[in-house]
Amino acid sequence: MTNPPASIDDEASTVEREIRIDAPQATVWAALTTPEHIAGWFGQQALFPDGVHTGARGTFAWPEHGPFPVQIVTFSPTEEFAFTWGTPGEPIREDNATTATFTLREDAGQTVLRVVESGFDTLGDAAGRRAAMEDNASGWTAELDELVAYTLSLSRAGGPAAADLEAGTILRTVRVDAPRSAVWTALTTPEHLASWWGHPSEFPDGWKPGSRGRFFYEGGQFAVRIDQLEPPAVFAFSWGLEQEETTTSVRFTLADDGAATMVTVVESGFTRRAEAARRAAIEENVGGWNQVLDALAAFVTHGVTAASRTTSTSTSTTATGEAAQ
Repeated sequence: MTNPPASIDDEASTVEREIRIDAPQATVWAALTTPEHIAGWFGQQALFPDGVHTGARGTFAWPEHGPFPVQIVTFSPTEEFAFTWGTPGEPIREDNATTATFTLREDAGQTVLRVVESGFDTLGDAAGRRAAMEDNASGWTAELDELVAYTLSLSRAGGPAAADLEAGTILRTVRVDAPRSAVWTALTTPEHLASWWGHPSEFPDGWKPGSRGRFFYEGGQFAVRIDQLEPPAVFAFSWGLEQEETTTSVRFTLADDGAATMVTVVESGFTRRAEAARRAAIEENVGGWNQVLDALAAFVTHGVTAASRTTSTSTSTTATGEAAQ
């Protein structure tokens, strides 16, 4: 299913896009409004210290842009969500902010999601307004495509990893029958990670954003940099740092699902490689992520013994991440 790109309405000074997602409305709503899920498709960080509700304030952040101030203006589960966002480093004002309004409805077993971003008519001169609309139209086209992929992953939690050769990404979600704190501990404690993933690690400065170290596998090692560590929600790192074209980024997102935890992994950056090498690396790591997330779930729910059985195959062949070399 191909959704049309975002469009610009010059007369209304708005950017608009409507897409269809083959997932329940409640699932789309959760992906759209839960901070841990937002970070899985929209930027790299979504922080709302007092929770997400009408009037709540927070930030959306991209490494290359910094944190954008955000205020929730509408929160009507599961039908309408709207926020006003401004310029990084500045408070929200009428002359530096726009408002994005999302509406959701079900149609023939799918969810129809429509976004309208308004307020561009208050931004500077005509040329600046037009440039901002063009930039955000491109942004909503890319970001909502990511939302579609992310939501479909949530819907098929437990299914195999999905690869997008053109975008150079791998995505998989599993549902782990354990609290998020337990999953986070297994994911980010070096000795636990070595038990279910089979990667002993060495980080001289400890595990913190910016720390560099190594993962070891049978027959080799590769360099790793911790990019995000926000307990118990987001863990991200880059690996294969020896050569820029082989470096990929991995981001784990944890979100509550009742008494269970939804764990989503996204690996990106394969587009730095030539197409044949990209395809080979993605195919190898798809198999790896299928094994690795199953092993994580086994480790958390059944303990080291069950997880060790699950990981024995991956550690004796090619562990996920070797394709990053």
